[in-house]
Amino acid sequence: MRLSRRLPWALVAALLVVLLCHEWFGADIWYHLYLGGRIAHTLSPQPADNLMLRQGGFVNLYWLFQLAARGAFSAGGMAGVSLLLMGYWALAFAFWLRTTRLARQGALGAAAALLVVLICQTRYEQRPEILSFAFLAMQVHWLASLRPGASPTRWEIARFALVEAAWANVHGYFAFGPVLVGLRIACLAWDRVRIPSGLWALLGAATLASLATPFGYHGWEEVVRFGLVLRQMRSSIQEAIPTWAVPAQVWTVDLFWLGWLAMLVIAWTEGAARRADRFALALAAAGLVLGATAYRNIPLLVFLGGPLLGGLARRPAPAWASSRAAAAGVAALAAGFGAWAVSGGFYASMGMPQRFGIRECPSAYPIPFSRYLAANGFRGTILNTLQDGGYLEFHFPEARLYTDSRVTDVAPVRRYLEALHSPSRFHELQRECAFDGALLSLTESRTVIAALLREQAWRIAQADLHRVFLVNRMGTAGTEAVLEEPAYYRGQDLTLPENGVPAVLWIALLAGADDREGLLSALRQFSTAPRIPSTLLEIARAYGESRSDAPIIDLSNLLLSKSFPTRPISPSALHDLLGGRKH
Repeated sequence: MRLSRRLPWALVAALLVVLLCHEWFGADIWYHLYLGGRIAHTLSPQPADNLMLRQGGFVNLYWLFQLAARGAFSAGGMAGVSLLLMGYWALAFAFWLRTTRLARQGALGAAAALLVVLICQTRYEQRPEILSFAFLAMQVHWLASLRPGASPTRWEIARFALVEAAWANVHGYFAFGPVLVGLRIACLAWDRVRIPSGLWALLGAATLASLATPFGYHGWEEVVRFGLVLRQMRSSIQEAIPTWAVPAQVWTVDLFWLGWLAMLVIAWTEGAARRADRFALALAAAGLVLGATAYRNIPLLVFLGGPLLGGLARRPAPAWASSRAAAAGVAALAAGFGAWAVSGGFYASMGMPQRFGIRECPSAYPIPFSRYLAANGFRGTILNTLQDGGYLEFHFPEARLYTDSRVTDVAPVRRYLEALHSPSRFHELQRECAFDGALLSLTESRTVIAALLREQAWRIAQADLHRVFLVNRMGTAGTEAVLEEPAYYRGQDLTLPENGVPAVLWIALLAGADDREGLLSALRQFSTAPRIPSTLLEIARAYGESRSDAPIIDLSNLLLSKSFPTRPISPSALHDLLGGRKH
């Protein structure tokens, strides 16, 4: 019986570890590592960088996280950083378990923990907010553990303040600390319970601790200002979009909504029956609102809802929760999800590019371009995407990049994002900044790439399946740039959307630019793939027929046996892809 009780929990913990051991794919971690090195070198919490885009509003609240992450990277590389952040996730879930008391609920508690591990999966990135979830779980637990009318001790006040001071130097969610204490006081006042002096002291200590940063009260200004930036840019920043706007394919978000509805029902019934503590209800309400309104806030539903679940867990668990059959069922589910994640099917089912293993996600970062830069060098200025900026400035700190994934000033960032999507906006920014090169994403900037491929002033210096580096013939650096033969295909699985879509786009772009040799080279490279999207061959054949080009037509027909079905292209769409030519 002891083994049957512990096995589900052990396998849920193992699943958490497996889900945390995935390829890096987020953009922000690299600029944090870059700035961590700059901080160590300059001894300044806000060091200067080498970017062309200057955003005057940036306040580097993350400086302590950046130092810790860079230290972990120096000690153990990517695995060192991942281990550091795994420790904070473990800390967050440990305090959540203490708050919810679910460990006393047998298989029912293990099933709830399994659901929570899957709900939080979308935020298992290498980000400073992970520390926020750990600190939030700690402070929520400490406040929820205080009996109504009880006064915190000096040690409890000092402990809370120390965590708040650390929090204020790693992430903007530190604002939760004083707000949580204020909410606790407000709930006691609502219930007409005497507010102990220790709680007022705790509020003061938490507020003062939140100012214990190199930036003082400017840290609070940054929290407010960045919140407004996210609101204005929410359509352009994935993590800021409402949770209900996340693509339906990401089915773990469906689990979030299942948990959200369960929390809503529990809060409603417990509140109506006056069985729940008002502080627990207020926290749950905040988690419901914040979790639904922003994708990045999904874990807040879990950690703010902990005290409400803790009230339920004081009641005896149902009889079935202690049965071996229930324990075996939860254990089997956890083991199945873990095996699915290791095999890669878990991520593929949601269209996510990462896979199991701590390494760089090949499609997420400009790895081939980095090899090009290391081998050939490029001294000119480069317009790059948000996704690639941090990776490149970390590996090539002297490179003259336009920006990284920091977004603090709305107007210039919007103008920059428009330049990545609109040829006319690109040329406006080009006239102002005179870029020597442009490293562009095929899926994000296909319209701009299509326009540049038709212009004499730009030529391809390096290209892979996901990106193209074009150099400006009018600049000295562009004239001197080494030109490499594009490697459109390096053995990727074209049946996966993250690889198949750019493969199709390459054929369309080269056909639209009337680059016959480039298209034939790309088609020959893709011909070595085991499976080829039918749309790719459809476009190549249409181009060949429009020119009566027998080699392209014959190769397209020869590869039909390798094709897998994709959505057919309408005549008008095919006309646009081929640059408006008749076919």
